[in-house]
Amino acid sequence: MKFWQKLTTTLLLALPLAAGAAVDSSNPQQMVQDATNTLLARITKEKETLKKDPQALYKLVDENITPFMDVDGISRRVMGQYFRQATPEQQTEFARVFKQSLIRTYAKGLTAYENQKIVFKPYKAGADARKAQVDVDVYGNGGQVYPVNFQLQQGKDGSWKVQNLILNGINLGLTFRNQFSSAVEANRGSIDKAIAGWSPDASAIKDTEDGKSAGAAKK
Repeated sequence: MKFWQKLTTTLLLALPLAAGAAVDSSNPQQMVQDATNTLLARITKEKETLKKDPQALYKLVDENITPFMDVDGISRRVMGQYFRQATPEQQTEFARVFKQSLIRTYAKGLTAYENQKIVFKPYKAGADARKAQVDVDVYGNGGQVYPVNFQLQQGKDGSWKVQNLILNGINLGLTFRNQFSSAVEANRGSIDKAIAGWSPDASAIKDTEDGKSAGAAKK
């Protein structure tokens, strides 16, 4: 399995985070674990069908992944300084395009799941009760270990949603923000063109994995 497939598969396995919020809102780890087990069962059961039906695959991702991410908040941080420069229409359009790009990206990783071992590390609550980090190790079939750090925030309704995550040391929030900034610059400052051509760049993430720094994404 290629590195990008490993990352997207790892990401896919634990993203439906809000589904179990009512079970134990004080323990996001148990929530993540319960939701992950539910999704894995469906992936295993429907894998052959999903391989043959792309639309069913996209629907599965849309139903089980994107509702539990703060898509508006993440897209706002990915736009970075350009969010303030963008019109409300551009902000809304990028959120839509960003969501669709996530669906396509995660769908590619879905069928690459090969019964990888997943280990949830002991959860430690932080000083801010409305923020949490869930740490997971995903084991590759060759024995490699891919650490995943989920950064969540609890909304006023008590549900938890993904704000950012770090895969194998790669901060996706910062990586995507750098990509969007580069796209605007490459299009001579045109936010519209940057939005129209937006797609998560796997090669840029690979470059980061090979040694580029990926510090914490600013909110």
